[in-house]
Amino acid sequence: MQHWEADEERSRHMVRFGRRDTAPELALRRALHARGRRFLVDRRISSRTRARADLVFPRARVAVFVDGCFWHWCEEHAHLPKANAELWRAKLLANRQRDASHDAALRSEGWVVIRVWEHDDVDVAADLVEAALDRWDRIASRRSERTHPTAANASRAPAESSAGGRPDASR
Repeated sequence: MQHWEADEERSRHMVRFGRRDTAPELALRRALHARGRRFLVDRRISSRTRARADLVFPRARVAVFVDGCFWHWCEEHAHLPKANAELWRAKLLANRQRDASHDAALRSEGWVVIRVWEHDDVDVAADLVEAALDRWDRIASRRSERTHPTAANASRAPAESSAGGRPDASR
């Protein structure tokens, strides 16, 4: 991957822009919070990558990234600046490659990675996140039923004999 250096003036200009609390990210956070979901914000979740997920659901191992159309080169809305077009093309392609590398590393560690664009409908994005969390809830509840039987699922357990508490101990 190509290393990209900005000049001093560009660096001073870009440092004014934060990497978190963007309007699309805040909208998604509000929508998920209104649905009762709780999460961590702007967290690094792996020692193998410097990626910082915008929203993190640690128990479910779901990482959500809200990508900006310019910086992550959205196919639908991205445009290259006319000045230094080749430099910007290389920089934005490197960003896409870096995103793919981070996603692969996180998935190999068992994370579910969700990427939404800043232009995506907030409710659709929240539905996508909730679907991943609901899948985890179903899996976690099945595991819980196996390790902590309740009256409802205990009736499905095999009957035990009186000989030492083992089934069919008479054989």
